[in-house]
This record gives sequence, C-alpha cells and structure tokens, in this order.
Amino acid sequence: MIELNEKAGIYAEENVLSVLKEAFAKVYADGYRDGYKDCQDHVSVNLRISNTEYVDLGLPSGTLWSSSYERIGEERLYLPYDKAKEMNIPSENQWLELRKECRWSIDSDKLYCIGPNGNSIHFEETGYISVKKNKELTAWSFFWIKNEEENGNECYSVKMSWNTAYDIKSYSTFRGYNLPIRLVRNY
Repeated sequence: MIELNEKAGIYAEENVLSVLKEAFAKVYADGYRDGYKDCQDHVSVNLRISNTEYVDLGLPSGTLWSSSYERIGEERLYLPYDKAKEMNIPSENQWLELRKECRWSIDSDKLYCIGPNGNSIHFEETGYISVKKNKELTAWSFFWIKNEEENGNECYSVKMSWNTAYDIKSYSTFRGYNLPIRLVRNY
C-alpha cells in the first residue's frame, strides 16, 4: 500500500505544470486587462525603459514629453542631428502642438510649459556645441526636431529665450552642431 505522502508527491508531479500554466495565464490576462483599462482611462503611468521620465501634459495627440533633457550621468547629452534623429526626438508637428496647446510661464532661470491638464515641463539655458567642439554658452535653450524633408546641411531645431518675455522659434540649424536632446513618446 502506498503511503499518503508518496501518493501526494505523485499527484503533484502529474499536475503541477497544468496548475502553474493556468495560474500564469490568469495573471497575464489580468495584467493585460488592467493595463488596457489604464490606457483607456488615461491613467498616468511611468513608461520608463531607460532613465527618461515622461510627462503627460494632456495634449490632444497623446504625446508625452520628457521631463528634462537627456543626460549621461549628470552631464546633459549633446548630439549632432544625424545621431539625434535616431532617437525619439519630437517631430515638427509635435513641437507645434506643444507650442500651441500649452501655456508658457517665465521664472527667472526657467521657461515653464504648462499643459492643458496642468502638468508641466521646463526648459533651462543649454547653449550648444559648435563644430569646433566649443560649448557656446548662450542665454538660449535648444533642442532638435525631426525634419520631414531634410535640406542638405540644414535641419530644424527649437530655440527659446526668455528674460522678461519669451521668444520661441523653430529655425534652420547646421546639422553638425551638437544640441541637447529632448524626447517624446506616445501612449
């Protein structure tokens, strides 16, 4: 006669895989449904795959903007356009939406961009790095935007300045300059 513990062990060996498969399938399905519901309800979720933190500004397109410039350690990352375009930098349309849909506010050393939902990001003076690898310290904040049509050595970037009033422009920039990087992401 088989002892109860031995019989229980045989039963467990025969059934453990099917029980685990069912449990993992349920956990996966529940997580998928919860994530889908959060997306429908526009619940703000940390979407970090890297160290980049994104902010939902409540833009009609659903575009999330990085809370700050990209960094390597404590240093701000500066790249020429051809390297930057491989990243998820904003398109011209995403930039125009940000500019149009948000309120802009000045606070001495920062320019705040306040979205329709009240969340905000800010821009500080960044300067740029010239072709000679000299950092040009200016009272301007810069970042690249993706060009639909590239025109030789010129690509588009955003240039912002503020003192008592702000001046925000997108303009043609030499693609060899190294500008800081701002990223975007969609829901």
